[in-house]
Amino acid sequence: MGPVKKTALALGESLFDKELGKPLGQLIIICGRNKVLKSTLESHEWTIPVKVRGFETQMEKWMGACDCIITKAGPGTIAEALIRGLPIILNDYIPGQEKGNVPYVVDNGAGVFTRSPKETAKIVTEWFCTKTDERERMSENALKVAQPEAVFDIIKDIHELARARGPLANTPYVLTASFSSLI
Repeated sequence: MGPVKKTALALGESLFDKELGKPLGQLIIICGRNKVLKSTLESHEWTIPVKVRGFETQMEKWMGACDCIITKAGPGTIAEALIRGLPIILNDYIPGQEKGNVPYVVDNGAGVFTRSPKETAKIVTEWFCTKTDERERMSENALKVAQPEAVFDIIKDIHELARARGPLANTPYVLTASFSSLI
């Protein structure tokens, strides 16, 4: 979703220093199940190091290899990026369900929003050349708003609701929680 191809191509241009004849950065592009996009990007002649991947089941490993992320405003991806301390460039959202995620990221200083591939490329290049302090500040802000324990809080809340209302009201928590050893 979003202008992945245009953004990748713009980044490929902006992250190559023509004067020095060398890359300023590298890209990892996750195409999901879009095989046409994956094939198109794999066949492009890049001037910087680029890794093009399809559907991935271990995004946390790829995020661990990154210094920032460009993504649509999906809550799962945002949550993982915040926990990793990745500055976020949001380039799209699904109207309704994801729209509110944009101001959450931007207002908390953990990222920016732009739909423009050229603006995205400009921001990334600045973050790694002239505005490294801005990238670092966004990384710190991402870590401040991250909620890595949220899934466990949700489980506890659901358990408390079930105990108060349902047939499990008298069942001990340890018997109803598959994550009890992790809490």
